[in-house]
Amino acid sequence: MSVFLQHPALLGLLALAGLPVLVHLLSRAKPPQYRFSNVEFLRKVMRLTSRFRKPKDWLLIALRTLALLALALAFLGPLLFSKNAPLPGERRCVVLLIDRSASMAAKEGAVSRFEAGSAEAGRILNEAKPDLANIVWLDSAPDAVFPEPAPNRDFLAEELSRATARPEPGALDAAMELALRQLSGVTGRKELHIVSDFQESAWKNFAPVVPEGVELRMVPVAKADVPNLAVSSVVPVPASPVAGQQMIAQCRVANHSDEARRVSLTLDAGGSRQSQVLNLPPRGEAEAAFTVRCATAGLLPLTAEIDGDGFPGDDRRHAVARVRESIRLAVAGPPESPASKTLERVAGALPWLDTLPAGDTGRLPPCEILCIPDFQESDVSLILDLASKGTAVLVITGPHSSTGAVAKLFGEEPKPFNAQGGFQTSDAGWEAAPVADHPAFRLFSGGEFGNPLGGKFRARVFSVAPSSTRLVASFSDGQPALLEARDAPLMLCNLSLDPKLSTWSGEPAFVPAIAELLLYLVPRRAAETFELPPGETPVWADPAPDAVGSPVLQAPDGSQPLLVAAGQSWRGEAAAIPGIYQWRVSGQPVHLNVVNFPESESLLRPMASAPGASSASLPGSSPARRAALEQGLPLWPWLIAGVLAFLLIEGCVAGLKPSTRTR
Repeated sequence: MSVFLQHPALLGLLALAGLPVLVHLLSRAKPPQYRFSNVEFLRKVMRLTSRFRKPKDWLLIALRTLALLALALAFLGPLLFSKNAPLPGERRCVVLLIDRSASMAAKEGAVSRFEAGSAEAGRILNEAKPDLANIVWLDSAPDAVFPEPAPNRDFLAEELSRATARPEPGALDAAMELALRQLSGVTGRKELHIVSDFQESAWKNFAPVVPEGVELRMVPVAKADVPNLAVSSVVPVPASPVAGQQMIAQCRVANHSDEARRVSLTLDAGGSRQSQVLNLPPRGEAEAAFTVRCATAGLLPLTAEIDGDGFPGDDRRHAVARVRESIRLAVAGPPESPASKTLERVAGALPWLDTLPAGDTGRLPPCEILCIPDFQESDVSLILDLASKGTAVLVITGPHSSTGAVAKLFGEEPKPFNAQGGFQTSDAGWEAAPVADHPAFRLFSGGEFGNPLGGKFRARVFSVAPSSTRLVASFSDGQPALLEARDAPLMLCNLSLDPKLSTWSGEPAFVPAIAELLLYLVPRRAAETFELPPGETPVWADPAPDAVGSPVLQAPDGSQPLLVAAGQSWRGEAAAIPGIYQWRVSGQPVHLNVVNFPESESLLRPMASAPGASSASLPGSSPARRAALEQGLPLWPWLIAGVLAFLLIEGCVAGLKPSTRTR
């Protein structure tokens, strides 16, 4: 705290505080009347009535002195300032960094956190009355109201009344950099006020670095944790299913509260709806798997939604799966071979798989996957050439396969030992299992469908996994059962499809396992981007720019935002809000964009204390009190009240003093 005098020229009035002392020292007391018969009493009377005498009423002197001292100080006009308050007349610039990320939309009582933060910011502007001020918005793309701080506080107040929280995460570092850049070009006192709910997940690693001369103040507006339920993920498995195939939509719901909750989860897959009831543990998650049949090729929108709660922004989530046409599988081998017959049986059970006989590797029909049963070393050069051009190749070992052929297939020199042999048989057979978490068998990761490679295998090729491969499955003794090339769409299957050499083809999981393996092998298209971060603008790259008609973008609310052409792509002008955006050409849908609520904003728990700086000039003081201390709190009313109090007490003390009487 510091005290500033508005009228220091009147300091001389403080000398008036000595008047009561002088009056007591110099006043002539009226002597009492005495009846005496001795001169000794006269001497005592003379001493008591002398002009300069030692005072006896110390309490009265002190009260009168304090009254005059308080009166003199009142004329000086003292002002009480906080410790960090600007000096009178000092130029002052205030920048308000206001959080309007998604978590600020949470309501605590009748108002949201953002409304409370806007009210706080308005009070700071009204009560601090800075010479220059500006507002920096904290969202996914921070920006400022003015290019630089300006004196127009009324316009900033209007912006505060119009603004709302956005369903976006906050870019803390970018917003902080922009706010400090606003203050770097001004002189005088510089203040940066951060108004936020200081959400724990977003602010826990925030460590502000403030240049010297800038005072940083935190203004928290969140009072407590807000319980919340959120749909945290929707994942189609596989991401690009085939028409006629069943797809699994894995949905996850999070419970951000301290109580167990029961909620109904609904999945909308292209208009087909199904629901499940989930029991959520406190501060935990639960997962639901929906089976969706992909009837036709095209884009399939998915929306998972729970019952509404007090924070509805994250109660739904979206995803898109591209349903492809049927897969063509060419088998380079005699149609009567055991492998060809087994794959033909698999194709009959999978409506999305078409098998095409190739006869031999010299006449290959157009296909997505080429299967070569009982491959030999002479086939290696053709296999590598096809894989380099993007055709997925599945080679299956057989009696004519060798260890040397396996090594050469993956670019390694064959070992001298067993270079020309390696085919093994065993009456007891071997068991095989996929390695953990391999995406080729993700469908079986939960264990409800059993082991995809169950059965006994009585034939295999002895081999060692080359360094250029990735192990997909192995036998119980460590020998590789499935190997995948790291840099090409090539897979080696060391599992026999001949019913005489293995029981795998008779197991219940055989057909789903082969289906998952083939889907994993299908050449990937160029990466399609369906999901956009919140705050971005919807975009679509037209693969056929010469097509007739311009695209039309339909927003989740049914509106049609304006579009801007940029080369062969189109972009919407407005920032995207959560939902599904549909691009149409000549009335037909050609592309989808999905925008989801940021998962990091679903946890509404504020930090125990604001990071980095003190939030007030005085502990426990209100914003109005802090603003008053920064402007200077006048003390003269308190001094006048002190004068009256001292005089009142002085009168009471004087009335209690015994009166003089004749002795």
